[in-house]
Amino acid sequence: MRNKIYLLAAYTFALLLTACDKRLDEDVKLDMKVTSEEAYNIGDTLVVKRSTDVVFNFSGNPDFITFYSGENGREYSKRHLTESPVDQITSRLELATKTQYGSNATVAGTLKVYISTEFTGMVKNNKKTDSIAVEKTNWIDITDLCQIPQKPGGASPRVNVPLDQYLGKQRLTVAFEYHTTDNSSAQPVWEIYDLKVVNTLISNGIESNIKAVNMGFTPLDMYAVGNAAYNTVSDQTPGVWNVSNISNASDPKIRIHSTSTGGILNHDWLVSNPFIINARTPDSGIGIKTITTRLDSYKYRYDTTGVYVVTVIGRNSNFESTSEVVREVVLKVID
Repeated sequence: MRNKIYLLAAYTFALLLTACDKRLDEDVKLDMKVTSEEAYNIGDTLVVKRSTDVVFNFSGNPDFITFYSGENGREYSKRHLTESPVDQITSRLELATKTQYGSNATVAGTLKVYISTEFTGMVKNNKKTDSIAVEKTNWIDITDLCQIPQKPGGASPRVNVPLDQYLGKQRLTVAFEYHTTDNSSAQPVWEIYDLKVVNTLISNGIESNIKAVNMGFTPLDMYAVGNAAYNTVSDQTPGVWNVSNISNASDPKIRIHSTSTGGILNHDWLVSNPFIINARTPDSGIGIKTITTRLDSYKYRYDTTGVYVVTVIGRNSNFESTSEVVREVVLKVID
């Protein structure tokens, strides 16, 4: 009797495995019908009203469903796009600056702003190598374009420096040079606010940003010894770059603190990694169903008129294989 029970259990388990394998080997099934109040078709395009529910009805019940609305940042065709075509955008560098303390003599000319399309980057562990690389680079001085204050207590407006002429170049580097030559009074504090590259689509004015936190800034203290040249601080240590607030969502800034009257002079660079100006984050979809849920319909609203290619991906997946199906519909959203 015991042997019969074992045989029955083994047979049942084998059947379960066979059924499971059969399900996983099957192609995923997903059908979709789209409806909306007062909607109508023009050819293959479904015309819907703005700010009205568009209902996507599903059958087939795949393990996962991903929804691409067709809006900016949610286009399936751009899911692998990491660079915006240079002929489709304009580009600019944005920042604001502020200085405190010191005198006219100790403030003027102490902060320079540069860009380069030739700089190949720092090794970040050899001060001599990096110092030579920084000093030998043919930097483009954009200090005047940035309206850097030249008197104590000065503050610039938010400035826009056009970068269109550098689109299509290999990579861009942004650098700041803090260099004091007079300590007859305090050497100034400098603050750089909300630094970013802004790329604007010519077709619709939609903007995307490369923020300072993603530029990979590294300090280089020309007077420091060894790897101390790369030090940063999170306090008010004089003459050392503070980038602790560079990722602050509401008030991102970079700072270098004042050195008191008679203190040692400073020569400090802050240099970004070379980066692609027209870099962009690939578009992504919204996961609206997982293997643990069932989804028969999904509602979405479009608040801006225009034409959208909506893409829905159904997928079955396990550790051995993946099966995927793509469904698309073109929507025209009107008032």
